[in-house]
Amino acid sequence: MKIEFKNSAGENQSLDVTSLVITLSNGETIEVSDEGQGRPPHLSEGVTVWGGRMPRENATLDELKASTRTLGIYPLAANTLNIFPLKK
Repeated sequence: MKIEFKNSAGENQSLDVTSLVITLSNGETIEVSDEGQGRPPHLSEGVTVWGGRMPRENATLDELKASTRTLGIYPLAANTLNIFPLKK
């Protein structure tokens, strides 16, 4: 997946990545990853959004509890959502 971000000088930069971790000012994170192969064919291509961090393979239950969050979604307009991690 290709992401584009604006640096501190106001210039746009592009990167090829497999996931993007956004750390909010309160320290909570949201991870956006390229969608898996399991997408049904009738759905458009998109991304997967994780509350917290994407689970690691072979993670213990305690590690999963520490790294994942529930997602809150608040619609702002027909084309705008506020997505935020909620601590359980």
